[in-house]
Amino acid sequence: MTEPDLTQRLCELFATALDLDSVTADTDFFVAGGHSLSALELSVAVEEAVGVRVRVRDIFDAASPELLAARLAGLAPGAVEPAEPAAARRRPAAALPGAEVSEATRWLWLERQHGAGVSGAYTVPCLLDGEGAVDADRLAAALDGLLRRHPVLRTVFVEAQGEPRAVVTDDVPPLEVVDLRGHDQGDSRFDALVDERLAVPFDPSTGPLTRTTLFLRADARWSLLLLADHLVCDGRSLEILATQLVAAYADPAAAGPPEDRPAHRSSGQEASLEHWRRVLLPPPAPLPLPVRGPRTQRAGSATGIAVREIGPDVQRRLTDLGRRHHAGPFVPLAAAVARTLAGITGSTDICLGTPVDRRARLGANDAVGFHVATVPLRLQVRDEVSADDLVDQAAQHTVDAVDHSGVAFDTLVAALAPPRSPGRMPFFDVWVALYPRIDTGPCAPGGIALRGGPIPQRIGMFELSFQFVEHADGMRLWLQYDTELYAADTAERMAGRLVDEVARLLRDPAEPGPEAALTPRAFSGFRFDA
Repeated sequence: MTEPDLTQRLCELFATALDLDSVTADTDFFVAGGHSLSALELSVAVEEAVGVRVRVRDIFDAASPELLAARLAGLAPGAVEPAEPAAARRRPAAALPGAEVSEATRWLWLERQHGAGVSGAYTVPCLLDGEGAVDADRLAAALDGLLRRHPVLRTVFVEAQGEPRAVVTDDVPPLEVVDLRGHDQGDSRFDALVDERLAVPFDPSTGPLTRTTLFLRADARWSLLLLADHLVCDGRSLEILATQLVAAYADPAAAGPPEDRPAHRSSGQEASLEHWRRVLLPPPAPLPLPVRGPRTQRAGSATGIAVREIGPDVQRRLTDLGRRHHAGPFVPLAAAVARTLAGITGSTDICLGTPVDRRARLGANDAVGFHVATVPLRLQVRDEVSADDLVDQAAQHTVDAVDHSGVAFDTLVAALAPPRSPGRMPFFDVWVALYPRIDTGPCAPGGIALRGGPIPQRIGMFELSFQFVEHADGMRLWLQYDTELYAADTAERMAGRLVDEVARLLRDPAEPGPEAALTPRAFSGFRFDA
């Protein structure tokens, strides 16, 4: 393929990835709305079309069709690794039930085995407001079709010789319908019923691992509560299910089987492990966070939530700042979290944990299930580093983390063997994630539409997590904190500082802020325990 032909083909692939009618040869992928995960999808599409290994880093560094064509022109075809399954563990002579699970699912299953009593932390909750005159029976039929379409939603996990095995069942949990239309205190009762359902954990060994409740409310309103175990569902799955549920409600025959795409492998495990060795060794020191006592139990068994609103103008400016650095809004948010933690602790070496959606690399863009990887994001936050440089550093590290996310977190920990402390995650103390708003689009005549997203719960997987959730009027921060370790006013101060750091990033990103070096004395009176 000549370079002009390659450029034209890349224009087509860019347009598809950006959901645009067309792009020009000099269109910057990120300025046009791309981000790290859509760049991952684009890299896979370019790989298939051109036949050479393409990474997110390539698109990050050569962000237009003409620049990427020049970058790829000198590469020899045939560099793409053939699709093949992950290396299987040694199979015992005796037949085992079910099927082997992915490395990521195995890590999550092992984590919850160590977390007796906090299994509710592994529930993925989503609350959607409905539009349109809903027919409960019709919705139940559409939901039944989706559960049958996705075997993972009918899967349970049993233990055999110390390993998890996935067993697909025929059990399809029915839609629960709760009618609150005649209730005197319908809204408060609705909130209480949602909380009640959130508090009931799933049992992976018996299932079912999904529950769905339709709430019929006053004034023709209705809401849909989707709950699933993390072993069979992640954040992206919620958006897929909402979209497919609306389509199946409109036309049950339209919901065909998921697209069957060949699996794609990431770069070899050893190459990715070598990347993480360079990034994570020597390991980051535990952050001296303002906890009020020693860590004596697993984090997250009881949590509180500190909430802050981020308005639409700030959200837009965060998006623009991310685009200038070839990223989405997650990158400046992660930079703001890192600055917040540096100010609180006095540390300059900040390592965050974050999820990466690997569907594109797995050839599973429309698949429901657990298809995310946990990756560390290690940032250096020093007085002399400007906001702009910090955001650029976060963008660079995010790209590399996406490209090397094929190593399961437990494999990474086993290979690098960092020191372990009771009650702490290896490598990182704090989790950060961004959840896009779910919106299935306009409500068609006779159909329904769904809008909403994840909702917070009182049990968590981490002692401290910054969760950003987009909604119709901007974005919301949920700072989820372990109530055994953090006082409520401490969490409120941290949430407030995060909002201040966001404002500082946007005020003058090219200059270091005047309060770049904040010391733990801001939290005088609290105990710092590493």
